[in-house]
Parts: sequence; structure tokens; C-alpha cells
Amino acid sequence: MADLPSRDDILKFVAEQTGKVGKREIARAFRLSGSDRIALKKLLREMAAEGLLEGARKSGMRVQGDLPNVCVIRVTGRDGENNLVARAIREGEVLDKPDAPLVTIIEPSGRGRVNRSAQLVSPGDTALARLARVNKNRYEARIIRKLGGTQAQIIGVIRHRPDGAWVVPVSRQERYEYRAREGADGLEEDTLVKAEKTSSARNGNATVKIVEAFGSAASPHAFSLIAIAEQNLPIDFPEAALIQAKETKPDNMEKSARTDLRDIPFVTIDPADARDHDDAVYAEPDVDPDNQGGYVVWVAIADVATYVTPGSAMDKEARKRGNSVYMPDRVVPMLPERLSNDLCSLREHEDRPCMAVRMQIDAKGKKRGHKFVRGMMRSAAKLSYQQAQGIFDAQAVAGSDNSSKGTSERAGLEDILGALWQAYQLMAQARDARAPLIIDKPERRIDMNEQGAITRIYIPPRLEAHRLIEEMMIAANVCAAETLETRQVPLLFRVHDAPPPERMHALADFIKPLGARLDLGQPVVPALFNRIMVKARDSEHYSTISEAVLRTQSQAVYTPENIGHFGLNLGRYAHFTSPIRRYADLIVHRALIRALKLGKDGLTDVEIEELPAIAEAVSATERRAMIAERMAADRYLSAFMSDQIGECFNGQISGVSRAGLFVKLDSTGADGLVPISRLGAERFFVDDDKLSLVGGTTGTVFRIGQPVEIRLMEATPLQGGLLFSLEDYASFPNAKGRKISRGPATSRRPHANKRRKNSRKTGRRK
Repeated sequence: MADLPSRDDILKFVAEQTGKVGKREIARAFRLSGSDRIALKKLLREMAAEGLLEGARKSGMRVQGDLPNVCVIRVTGRDGENNLVARAIREGEVLDKPDAPLVTIIEPSGRGRVNRSAQLVSPGDTALARLARVNKNRYEARIIRKLGGTQAQIIGVIRHRPDGAWVVPVSRQERYEYRAREGADGLEEDTLVKAEKTSSARNGNATVKIVEAFGSAASPHAFSLIAIAEQNLPIDFPEAALIQAKETKPDNMEKSARTDLRDIPFVTIDPADARDHDDAVYAEPDVDPDNQGGYVVWVAIADVATYVTPGSAMDKEARKRGNSVYMPDRVVPMLPERLSNDLCSLREHEDRPCMAVRMQIDAKGKKRGHKFVRGMMRSAAKLSYQQAQGIFDAQAVAGSDNSSKGTSERAGLEDILGALWQAYQLMAQARDARAPLIIDKPERRIDMNEQGAITRIYIPPRLEAHRLIEEMMIAANVCAAETLETRQVPLLFRVHDAPPPERMHALADFIKPLGARLDLGQPVVPALFNRIMVKARDSEHYSTISEAVLRTQSQAVYTPENIGHFGLNLGRYAHFTSPIRRYADLIVHRALIRALKLGKDGLTDVEIEELPAIAEAVSATERRAMIAERMAADRYLSAFMSDQIGECFNGQISGVSRAGLFVKLDSTGADGLVPISRLGAERFFVDDDKLSLVGGTTGTVFRIGQPVEIRLMEATPLQGGLLFSLEDYASFPNAKGRKISRGPATSRRPHANKRRKNSRKTGRRK
């Protein structure tokens, strides 16, 4: 008979184990059998009663205070190696004291079946995780599923009141204000903060703990900060990534075997305020006698892969960010500024490493062939879209840097752009024959001065210079996808699925009353929608039909599996042209390097296995960036219009709901709400099939796309909200000339009070 281990021996043994520990494991470790196991069972029961051990038979025992095998965690940030870290949640409280165990999240590798929800956790998220003990104070976690996104965190502003500091949320979805339980000391009024909820909003006792302060909400840059905080966008780069970027040396012809392209006079054409230039173009007539009337088109792209190698600190951070985010007043870059604005940017008159594709275009604009090279280029000129368009139109470019150049240099630039224009004309012919989906959705632009104040908000004109660059980038992206498919090297495709049948039927039903027709028996191709738009061009319902067609389309995503790109009407398509700001493009560059044996920094076997996870992650970060950009723009726009309360504007109904009418202004593209209470005292119904709001008494119809005149009643910049009222109510169909009542809407249930009065009363127990 062996001696029973002491309590300390058992506690030490359980604490040192990383897997499941039960009576069987303890008995085996101390070589106990027979009656000794009965005594051990009794001892373990006593230790559990004394609070020394906890756990269950299935989950295993653990020392009091240790974390269970399955636990709810809160993601708190990243460590020095860029790994996500978290804290456990016990009894509703986050274990965030200095001596609390740290949980490192093991991110999905992409091998086998990948849990999609597990890939999308970020700082602030709550998740259910399976834990494995590493040592006394550290655990590794694998995410089982995400729990409720970032609902436990709020973004708000400090308000000091007689009963203490309160946090007023900036989100329109938040219904409550929260008392600041801790972290508000020393914070001034209107300070923008991030807070964690520490209690529910029941009985008006909701409390929060302030975890981060961003500065004054009155600052001109506060609206971008709010969007960044709401979407948990990473701003600061890890020290390891910054050090790596600082120590990176420029590549040159002597360091690497590159094709010398420096004699080719590439030009960059970008927005006037662009700081990073990741693409350059050049074209010349093809001298190949078999390609009479054709052109050679070069597209050179910044070779980011030469500086950002797989598994490096910069690569890990770029993968986490997924893409750059463009706010009205700032850019949240994917790469450190040392790379994005310097080493990788195709600066004028400076040598830069590049990945370039040479394309042969025939006289009808169709591609005859292409070839990729890894080269060294030197941009001959940096132009804005407006400058390029001015030269295309043979007009003087006022204020252009090129206007001071000599005559010969100016003439040389005009020759370069002239050849680009001729090549584009041929490519445009091929594009028209291909018939991609044509929906020009105008994008608003917000101009700001150096102090951060908005100077104007407008919808800029769509120039042919924009289309020239777009067409050449699309052609280069197609070449990348074709090359990698031919070489059978995995990649990330940019795919866009055709609209699902249910959306097609809904569109057909919607546009029929508007005089448009959709034949559901025809093949679903982009030209089908283009014909609808062309026929509706001169119709009063054009905007309505255009919006409906846009809403019918699917969302473009990244995936290793190719299904084609419906909108562009292409069988294969990949993003290759913007590796400075998109991680998907960097993956395609590495795939080309591997496929064409252009270096040792190509796509790795590990990355190939992880492609499904990478595709899901970059698609998610793209959606996150779009949301953040829209939210920031909405807030800046609301602030801009806050000085125009009471003024009238023209707009179009962009959406309907039980809340009221959503209206988009013609002048600025601003979105706002006409509340249902401002439409009168009658009851309104949402007709989903016709995308309309219909009055139950008068039959008044408010339809998406309908032009309206509205008056601005309220602007809330912190929430990005605008409230309108209708000015020309009597002109609406079936309105019967009645006036708007400013009173509250009547009950949604007619005769509700009468039914309640006549209902049988229930007796009360005496």
C-alpha cells in the first residue's frame, strides 16, 4: 500500500498539468491502486469542499482560481509578437488584474475546415474559447465562436453631472447613457472615450469602465477617431514592425537580378492629394508586323513583396489590417509610412522596384498576349487625374508643375499621354464589346483645410482619365489571374457572383409598375441590366430603377475558388495592382514570384494552406474599412450641415422603413431621415415588394428614387445623423392635398382601446 500524496503534492501536480486532470491521472502519477484510490477519492472530495480544487468529472480538476478548459474570454489587444491576447471572464467580470493569467489566442491556420467566426475576433470582442495551459500564468486559446461582437464596448463622450461622470454613446443604436464607474478621473467635459460595460442597463443603473481616452470630441479630427474606435481599427504599428521598416534598405539593380525598365517613361496618374503611388502606366504603338494598329501597354506596380516577406513583423501586421482605410482627414495605412510613402511609392524621377506586365493589344483592343517581369523602373512624371485630362483635352493645365518645364519636355509628356490615350481608346472598344455592368454611382468628396475644418462637400465629375487607369488596371489584374491559373499556383481571386434568383424576381416585380421590363427567361448577364438602364435613361424613374438594379447585385469577395466576376463580365480576375494598400494584392504578387521563379520571396506552402482563412479575413477587413469610411464621412457631413438648419434641399428617397423615409441629397450625397411622425397622423405600411411606404388612409405612396424637397430640422455630428421634414407633401400621388400633422402617429392597432375596454376582466385573488 502506497502512501497518499499530501494536499500540497496534489495541488502542485494539478497546477503543472496542461491537459485534463482527474482522479485517474492523479492515481497513476502517484502509483495508487485498490483501496488507495478510494482514499484518494475521499481526499479530493475534501479538497474540493475546502475550495482548494474545482472542476467536474468531464472537464477535469483544476486548482482554485485556474481557468477551465472552455471559457468565455475578452480580446484585449496584441502582444509584442502581434498575437491576439485576451483575459478570461468569470462571473461577468473580466480578470484584468496584473496577476491574472494571460490568454494568447492561436489564430486559425486554414488547414482543413476553418471556423469562420473564429477568424474575425479583434480587440474588444467576446468569444467562447478552448484553453490549453502553457504555464502557471499563461494559456493558449482556440476560438470556438464569437459572442456578440463588440457589444460590450461603447464609444462615447464624457458628461460631468452633479451625480458624477457619465458616458453618452455616439452610436444611434445605443439606447442608454452610462455612469462611469472608474477611469473618468481627470477627464474633461466632451472627452471622447472607449468604455467597457460593467453592468446592464436595467433600472437605469448601467455602468462602464473607461479604458481609453482619445481627446476632445470638439476636435476637427474627432469624427475619424470615432469611426476608428467603433470598428476597432488598429492605428499604431507594433514596435517590431516599425523597427523592421526603419531598418529596411532600398532595393537596387546591384542587390537583385531585375529587368531594367528605367528607360521606359512610365507616368503615375492619381488623385491630386495622393501620397502613395503604387501603379504607373506606359503605352506605345506595337512594332510587331503581326499586330498592325495595335499597342503595347505596360503596367508597373510597386514591388512590396521585396520588402514585406512572409512571416515577418510587417507581414503579420499587414495581414491583420487587411487594407488601408481612407478617411476625409487621414489614412490608416496597411504598411508603415517608411514603406507606403517612401520605399514602395513610385516617386517621380526615383528608382523603384516593381512587378510589371507587358500587354499586347490588337487594333480592336483585345489582348493578344502578356508577360510579367520583376524590374526596376523610374517614373517620368507624376500627374493628377485633372492634369492628365487637361492634356488629353489638349488644354493648358493651370497650376501644373509641368507648366514650367521646357518645351521639349512638355512635348515629350504630351506624346506619352497621347499614346496612352490611343491605347485606351482601343481597350474601351473591347470593354464595350465585353459589356460589363455599367452603374456609375457618384461618390462624394470632402475637402478640408489644414486646421481640419470642412471647406466643401461635393460630387466630383467622372473623367475619362479615371476610366483609362481603371481599364489598364483591370487588364493587368486579368493577366495576373490567367498566369497563375495556367501555372496552377493557388491565389486569391476577386469574385463577384451573379444575383440570386429571388433578387431577380423581386427586381422584375419592382420595375414593372415603373414602365421597365425584366425578362426572367433570358440569361443573367450584365448586359441584361445595362439594357434596362439604357431604356430608363430618359424616364423620370431612372434613379429609382438604377438604385434597384444596384441593390440586386451580390457583394464582391476574395476566395481561392474561382467563380468569375459577374460585374466585370470576366471569367477570371485577381487584384494585383495595389499591394501598398491591399493585402490580397500582396498575396497575388507572391504567387506570381513563385509561379515565374522571380525570387525566393514568393508564396510559401504555409500561406497556400492558409489561403481560405486569408480570403475570409481580408474580405472582412474590407467590409470593416468601408463601414468606417462611411461612418466618418457621415459625421463630417453632419457637422458641415449643422450650420444650415432650416434650409431646404432637393433629394431623392433612398430607402423606406417603419421608421420613416431615408433621403439622399442631390448636392452632397448626404443621407438623412424623415421620421414617420413627420408624415402625418395616419398609419403607414412598408410595401417590401414595391420598396414603398404607403399611407393606410390616404393611399399616399413614397417610393425609393422619388424626388423630394426637404427641410433640414436637426443635425447630430457625433452620431452622423440628419433629420428632415417634407416640404412638398401635397404633390405626392394620392396625397389628396392634405397637410402634414406634426403630432405623434396614432396607434398601430386601430380600435385597440375599444377592445381593451370591452375585454373580460380577470379577477384578482383576495
